Amino acid sequence: AVALRDGDGNAAEQMLGITIPDDFAAMNDVWTFMSGLLSDPANAGWTMNAIVCDGVIVGNAGFKGAPTADGEVEMGYSVLEAHRRRGIAVAAARLLLDRVTQDPSVTRVITTIRPDNAASIAVSASAGLTPAGDRIHERWGRQLVFAQDVSHPAVQH
Repeated sequence: AVALRDGDGNAAEQMLGITIPDDFAAMNDVWTFMSGLLSDPANAGWTMNAIVCDGVIVGNAGFKGAPTADGEVEMGYSVLEAHRRRGIAVAAARLLLDRVTQDPSVTRVITTIRPDNAASIAVSASAGLTPAGDRIHERWGRQLVFAQDVSHPAVQH
């Protein structure tokens, strides 16, 4: 994230061992946000990751930081335009939901979406999240909130 934030795609490619598409590298807001998250050790494991299909980066998915004190975590996903409408975002969202069921500190997962982003709204619904109101983001304005309470598999003794 830091190398991409700083515009050093070559360093990022060397670290990852994979070619980074220009439109992925150009997601400056994501890399700046993720770099900030990485400065807090509590966020380790709760950031964005590249989505790779057949050795090609097709998008990113992950979390926007560690769960809050009350157990809420926000997930996000984005698929590069050339790879959309193939079910990749739904699959990524479902994997993220599976991941939170493994962490007992998570009680609720949310995602926030621009009201005009019909594709992302459909992804959230397909993954099983339901409308949960809206919020005003200081930079992006009104965002719809989709949420799912997290149940954890019973621990067997």
